[in-house]
Amino acid sequence: MDTEPLLNLVLGDVLSRQAREYRNEAFLRFREGDLTYGEVDEMVNRVAQGLISVGIGPGDHVAVMIPNQPEILYSIFALAKLGAPSVPVNTEYHSELLRHVLHSSDSTTLIIDSRYIDRIPPLAARLPRLERIIVCGADAAAAARLPLGKPAVSLKSLLGNGNARPLVEIGFSDLQAIQYTSGTTGPSKGVMVSHAHALMCSLDSLNYLDRWGKTSYSPLPLYHGSALWDGAFSALLCGGSVGIVERFSASRFWDDVRFFNAKVAMSVFTMIPILLNAPPSPRDKDHPLEMFYTGKSALDDTLRDRFGVRSVETYSAAEVGLPIASPYGQWRTGSCGRVVADKFEAAVVDEHDFVVGPGVAGELVIRPKLPSIVTGGYYGVPEATARCFRNMWLHTGDRVWQDADGYFYFIDRMRDAIRRRGENISAFDLECEVNLHPAVLETAAVAVPSELGEDDVKLAVVLRPGSTLTPQELIEFCTEKLPRFMIPRYVEFVDSLPRTGNDKVAKYLLRAQGEHGLTPGTWDRDKPAQAEASAGEGA
Repeated sequence: MDTEPLLNLVLGDVLSRQAREYRNEAFLRFREGDLTYGEVDEMVNRVAQGLISVGIGPGDHVAVMIPNQPEILYSIFALAKLGAPSVPVNTEYHSELLRHVLHSSDSTTLIIDSRYIDRIPPLAARLPRLERIIVCGADAAAAARLPLGKPAVSLKSLLGNGNARPLVEIGFSDLQAIQYTSGTTGPSKGVMVSHAHALMCSLDSLNYLDRWGKTSYSPLPLYHGSALWDGAFSALLCGGSVGIVERFSASRFWDDVRFFNAKVAMSVFTMIPILLNAPPSPRDKDHPLEMFYTGKSALDDTLRDRFGVRSVETYSAAEVGLPIASPYGQWRTGSCGRVVADKFEAAVVDEHDFVVGPGVAGELVIRPKLPSIVTGGYYGVPEATARCFRNMWLHTGDRVWQDADGYFYFIDRMRDAIRRRGENISAFDLECEVNLHPAVLETAAVAVPSELGEDDVKLAVVLRPGSTLTPQELIEFCTEKLPRFMIPRYVEFVDSLPRTGNDKVAKYLLRAQGEHGLTPGTWDRDKPAQAEASAGEGA
């Protein structure tokens, strides 16, 4: 591959170049109106100058906790022009999960929407590295005057410092972001992402899915790489536009597609069964959409029959970008594609890292052929980085198999993580929070099947001797402590948890019980009448 395109993959430079070429063309589209390339670039420079005025510069880590509105992209692009890595924060996070991300990322600044500001005061004393808070949103000025425990200003008050582009030299290999992903045997980890890493993923998404010049529609949160890289950054690279809404809505989905004239929908697999379960409509094929860009293609035939739309599957992860895909039209249902061979090598290996043959399941491992297009490791966690990069391969923790033609097929996650409604859930993080309940001795969170595809969360709970607790009381505790997507659907009180020879919880035995982990004693949050009958009592 010619190295010049790689050298040019610097996010702030790309925005400036595209703003010169497509100045009056729509880039970011919202229901409330469009923002052109020129308008976005000018506002990004104003935000960057405002950040400089409060002391933010190259190398500073800045957390960004904003929903799908222009300010999240203004902030991320502005930080990219300053050489200050952004730390996108899941807007569902609060309590210990939020503190962990802010603290472990060494974030010196938090840019936050005013609707989440009440989560900060209880954490401020335990965030010694956090120097300042910048508030945006409808009530930003009032929120910045609250007793937050840290100096605070509104983002709007910083915008009077001009719109000159910051003069900072930034290279393709420099750190652009710290993207948090689920922990496995420990807390959630920050994936170090270079400019080339994020933008090469975006570029390959354009090339392999034939997306050049096609408007995308993204109802996914921009703090995730799938919406940010494959949605906003891909649109930027091709001089196109992306339609952005705050969240997925089945009732508004097709109207949004028509409104934005979108050809590609950024999606997670659970969106597709929800849309298929909606009552048939005479307008089911009255739309411009050509493709769902998702994690699975298992329902491709059903989608084509009902909506006239393809579901295209690839393999991507925060650590590796997009190493596996298929050229447009060369897809196989159920397969995530073949290796992107000009940039990556991929293999399936056994527990000793020996490569296995076609049809044999094992772990997917990846290595790059170009510099800086996969993660440099997990920020501040050298042990996890060493486990990931061993024997000259990056280990994904995902179980796959490969057919004789080189197509890869995803089976499941080998690591102790749960994927629910497009969100990766750290079982470790969930268990740590629930174990703080005074009636709980220990817990184990496992993935169980969901009728919408992907996973639901089951919690096996051992109570302290003499303690009592109902599932409803436990769910109320979880609701206070955890993001909504992490709250368990299923609860089962057990006398003890199964153990391995070295005293670790044998979660595979929990998943093997009953019907894929669901036993007669499992309480279902969607059937609350079970609650009283399922009350637990410690031995």
